[in-house]
Amino acid sequence: MDIRSIGGQPHTDIAGAAEFTRRSEATVRLKTSPKQRRQGSGWPAPVKLDKKSWFPLEELKRVRDVLLPQIVESARARVHHVDLAGDPDELISATEFRKILEVSQGAWDRYVDLSRMAWRRHEDGYLPFFDHEEPAAGPGMVRYWKRRRVQEWINKRGTGDREHAQCE
Repeated sequence: MDIRSIGGQPHTDIAGAAEFTRRSEATVRLKTSPKQRRQGSGWPAPVKLDKKSWFPLEELKRVRDVLLPQIVESARARVHHVDLAGDPDELISATEFRKILEVSQGAWDRYVDLSRMAWRRHEDGYLPFFDHEEPAAGPGMVRYWKRRRVQEWINKRGTGDREHAQCE
């Protein structure tokens, strides 16, 4: 990490800021842009010197140790918690499951693609393994899950029991 003393304080460049905060250089550039800082990103403004942007390590430490954990915690708070009324053994369709999650058809299709390998082993993937599957009227398959399994899976997300990372 390249460190330079500016105004008596240690500063690092974009690559160093990315390493120090464990974020990509693209994230550092985005979050420290004037627009993002005006919108409350909480990241420090760079000091321009020799055509490079330099960031005070003390402010990056606050970002890493205070701001980023707050972002992770707030993302965890946004995880769905549902109580699905009805017979817990009743099968619900993929369409119903997708609506409960409030995700687009495109996102759902991606989740299914990410789950296929695990499903071949009869294991949960990105989505839980289905309880019933039948051929669709057209190409493909129609899948169903027991209401209880959908509720348990949704309520477990973000508790550390799932492998899915919450996005920043």
